[in-house]
Amino acid sequence: MNNHHLANKPEEILDLVDQNDEIIGEVIRKDANNNPKLTHREVGVIIIDQNNKILLQKRSQYKTVFPGMWSITAGHILKGENPDQTAHTELKEELGFDTKLVFLDKEFHKYNHETHFMYYYLGKYNGEEIELEQAEVEKVNFFSENGIEELIKSGQEVNQIHLPIIKKIFNQEYQKQFNKLS
Repeated sequence: MNNHHLANKPEEILDLVDQNDEIIGEVIRKDANNNPKLTHREVGVIIIDQNNKILLQKRSQYKTVFPGMWSITAGHILKGENPDQTAHTELKEELGFDTKLVFLDKEFHKYNHETHFMYYYLGKYNGEEIELEQAEVEKVNFFSENGIEELIKSGQEVNQIHLPIIKKIFNQEYQKQFNKLS
């Protein structure tokens, strides 16, 4: 299997959902990623370290959606899977480690090419070895709030749809959930 296929898995089957996030059918990933009328579910995992920096990963050039863009760890929720399960799976697949995660929020995201509900999770990085899935992730780095702003100012592409929830984390608006990670 080549890196392009490993990075994109176009044949995966996802739950098709309505605007209330109720399952109304199924859709293959390739179609969901190319038609904003086909709403599906994804997870976003935000990892924070002991210095209050957030891990961003640079998506591999093999990705068909947002190649080379800095973003949080994210992935599609497969048909029949629950978001909690998928969050841990994506973390292990893309970064090679797992950690305790807490649910933060669910948001509706509409892009030109796709529409999905994003289930956000927060996890604490405790020095685990990071092993990148090269087909999906080019590199990772931990960024402060200023560091993310500098990354954007430098002209690097950053998936800015996640910035509001990242800002809330930096502003300690999820302190109650963060405390559950201790």
